[in-house]
Amino acid sequence: MPPFNATYQPPCALSRMKSLPLVFGLILCASLYQLSHAQESPDPSQEDYAYLTRMHVPEPVIRCVAAFDRWVALTPKYDTFIVPDRRVLGAKIDNDTTIFSPVNPIPVDEVIAMRAFAKVRGGSQWTRVDSRCGVRDGRVAGVSLSPNVRPKIVR
Repeated sequence: MPPFNATYQPPCALSRMKSLPLVFGLILCASLYQLSHAQESPDPSQEDYAYLTRMHVPEPVIRCVAAFDRWVALTPKYDTFIVPDRRVLGAKIDNDTTIFSPVNPIPVDEVIAMRAFAKVRGGSQWTRVDSRCGVRDGRVAGVSLSPNVRPKIVR
């Protein structure tokens, strides 16, 4: 009979103990890899409208386009809003107006007006709209969309 040893362990238990640090090491490496490659996602509002900055569109106009996008997503009438690049570049900025509109007398520093297109919720037809945006102290104070129906030519 072999001498009795209190520290004797069977071969399978010894191999399990040797592989345990290896498993923990692999899990630690995988976690560190994911942490090191995780990137903070940029603010979508800045990312979505960065191209307008590169086109040298004034900052208040960019804020208005972003406000319209947010507003249209929440309004029950329209579900999509598009302002073509040439309309954004040609947006009219009125610094002389002190109120947003007679119907909505919000005090503003400037009113930005531009032609755009909106799609009615549940429909497939795009509608020409006149968009107005009031800016006060660099922040959007009010937005409005009104349909712009092209006059019919009667011959």
